Amino acid sequence: MLVVSGAGRKAFCTGGDVKEYADHYVNHPHDFWQYMVHFQDCLDAIRHLGKPTIARLNGMAVGGGNEVNMACDLA
Repeated sequence: MLVVSGAGRKAFCTGGDVKEYADHYVNHPHDFWQYMVHFQDCLDAIRHLGKPTIARLNGMAVGGGNEVNMACDLA
């Protein structure tokens, strides 16, 4: 069994810093696609783990955190 949880008590994931992403990836578009492939690989690993997966949502799940939530069997 895999249980994924946020570090604090207020949120599971509040999403990435989109300004930071924009500042970096506008000049490095290839880096963006590498990041997205890596993130998708992580989600696929959760989905195909072969064991029950649980997202312990201790608060809101925004952006990529919601994608992690949806990759799990239960929330």
